[in-house]
Amino acid sequence: MRRKVLANALIVVFAVALTLVLLEVLVRVAGTTDADGRFTLLNFSLDSPNVPVNELRGQVEGYIANKDIAIVIYDQWTGWAFRPNSVRQDGTFTINGAGFRSRRDFDMSPPSDTLRIAVFGDSFTAGDDVGDDETWAYLLERALNEAGIRAEVLNFGVGAYGMGQAYLRWQDLGKSFAPDIVIFGLQPENLKRNVNVFRQLLHRSGPAFSKPRFALIDDELRLLNAPTLPPEQLMEVFENFSEHPLAPYEFHYQSRFRAARWWAASRLFSLVFEALRQAEDEPDIYRPGSEGGELGKAIIDAFANDVHKAGSEFVVLHLPLQSHLKRYFSNLPRPRPVYDFLLVHSRESYHYIATEEHLQPTYVDDKFWSPTKHYGPPLHALVAEVAAGEITACIESGACRTPRFADSSAFMPAEATKDG
Repeated sequence: MRRKVLANALIVVFAVALTLVLLEVLVRVAGTTDADGRFTLLNFSLDSPNVPVNELRGQVEGYIANKDIAIVIYDQWTGWAFRPNSVRQDGTFTINGAGFRSRRDFDMSPPSDTLRIAVFGDSFTAGDDVGDDETWAYLLERALNEAGIRAEVLNFGVGAYGMGQAYLRWQDLGKSFAPDIVIFGLQPENLKRNVNVFRQLLHRSGPAFSKPRFALIDDELRLLNAPTLPPEQLMEVFENFSEHPLAPYEFHYQSRFRAARWWAASRLFSLVFEALRQAEDEPDIYRPGSEGGELGKAIIDAFANDVHKAGSEFVVLHLPLQSHLKRYFSNLPRPRPVYDFLLVHSRESYHYIATEEHLQPTYVDDKFWSPTKHYGPPLHALVAEVAAGEITACIESGACRTPRFADSSAFMPAEATKDG
C-alpha cells in the first residue's frame, strides 16, 4: 500500500514538474529579450539582473546633446529645475525669470500690504497638463483677492520632485522670496521617491538626472548626492553601478536588480511574481516603519522647522491621486490607506488641509483628470477653493501667524473680515 501511495505521489510530482518545464519553455519561446537583458511577454517585463546600460545611455546622451534648449535642466542642488524665461506645454506653461511657474516676475521682498504665499511640491502643484491660469496656485491667489485679501501666490512646484526636493527647493530658492505662508503639496505616492537617487531606475521616462537623497543615519537626517552628479558623469556610474557609493541608497536598484531569489532564473516564476507585484498598489515602501515612510515624516518635519525658523507659517495640503480617491469613495468597507500614518502625522503636527474631504464621488471620473492622470481644470479649481477657505479661516482665527504684519488688517481689510 505504501509503495502504491509513493508511486502515485512520484507520478504527480513528475507530472507537475513536466508541466512547469513545458510552460517555462513556452514562456521563453513566446517572449523577447532586448540588448539589456530585459525579458518581455505580453504586458509584463522582467528586468535583467543588471542596470539597463544601453537604454540609459540613449537617454543620457540625448539630454546632453539637447541640454542647451531643454526646458527641464540640470540643477546641482535639487537634481533638475525649470529653465528661467522659457515655456512648455505648447506655450501654456510659463516659467519666469527666477525659474518658477508664473507669467510675471516678483521682487525678492514681498509688498508691505500683500500676503505672500509660496507653494512647493511635484507636478500636482506645478500644474502639469493645465494652463497658467488654471493651476490651483493661480486660482488660490485669485480666490483670496476676490475675497478682499491682498495676496500673491508663488508656485515653486516641479514635476517628478520628491518630498526632499520640494524641501531643498524651499531652501535654495523659495526662502529668498520671504513668503508669509508656505504650502507643501503632499502627494503620498512620493514616498517611493524618498528612497530614489537615480530617476531612471524608478521611472524610465524623462530626462536623465540624479537627485539628492535624504537618509536617516543614526536617527539623523543626512543629505546624500549633494551637489548632485551632473548628467555627463552618469554613464560612468551606470556602467559600474554596484561599485558606486550611492548604490546601497538606491532602493529601486536594490529591490529590482539586486533582489536574489532562488527562482529568479525561471521566466515563468518571475512573471508570476511580477504580475502579483504590479497588482499590489500599496507596496511596503508606503507603510509606517518603512524607510520611505520614516523619511517622509522626517523630511516634512525638517521642512516645517526650517519654514518656522524663517518666520513663515507651514501648511500641508493633501493632493490625492485618482486611485486614492477611488478607494476613499468606495462603497466597500475600506481600510485606511497604508500611507495614512503620514496624513495623521501632518494633521496632528501642522495646519493640514484634507482635500479629499471636500470632494464628491463624481470626481473620480476620468473626465476630471488629464490623460497622464493629473488634475484637470475643475479639480484645480476645487483645490483652490478649499485652500482659500482654509487659509482665510486660519488667518482669522490667529492659528496662522503672519509676523511681518502687526495685524491682518494690513492685507485683509476690515470689510473683508466682516464679510468672511
